[in-house]
Amino acid sequence: MNSLEQIFPKARAELLRLLFADSGQSLHLRDLARLSHLAVGTIQREIANMREAGLVLEKRDGNRLYFRANPEHPLYPELHSIALKTTGWLAQLTEALRPVEGIDLAFVYGSFASDTATAQSDIDLLVIGSVGLRQLAPRLRPLSATLGREINPNAISPQSYAEKLRARDAYITDVTTKPKRWIIGSDDELAKLA
Repeated sequence: MNSLEQIFPKARAELLRLLFADSGQSLHLRDLARLSHLAVGTIQREIANMREAGLVLEKRDGNRLYFRANPEHPLYPELHSIALKTTGWLAQLTEALRPVEGIDLAFVYGSFASDTATAQSDIDLLVIGSVGLRQLAPRLRPLSATLGREINPNAISPQSYAEKLRARDAYITDVTTKPKRWIIGSDDELAKLA
């Protein structure tokens, strides 16, 4: 049972996970059934309720009907955040990285951090600590396959991060000033490295 199922009925929790955690994607009814392991009739009832509430948008492509989260709905930011934190890519990435020793700070930046990700977007990850890519790769490869997205990790030591920030390295400056989704640490902890 995922955390969403403790708040919502199972069918609604699954649809929130599928439609709100990765808001860049539109899914057909059969895709929703395959990914959620729910009966088509159950999905149709939940989708009808969500459409009536304005939470879900539909788009017809030939004889197929696709559904996606409505980013204009007033509750979208909260539902997106809940889905991400409980069952989405952020929760899975956090679960994959927490046990890895040597990570002081870790965050996602780029399109996933700024909520502009599309179905083709990859996940950009910066890890600060004594850990290297060799330790990260075995944890990230299976997750990348599960999510169906490439994960691009960058690992850097705290000392190197601080030096590059002082030298105004373009990459480090850009990553530091843009939106982030924290996995381990916080903005305050990052500021202490400067």
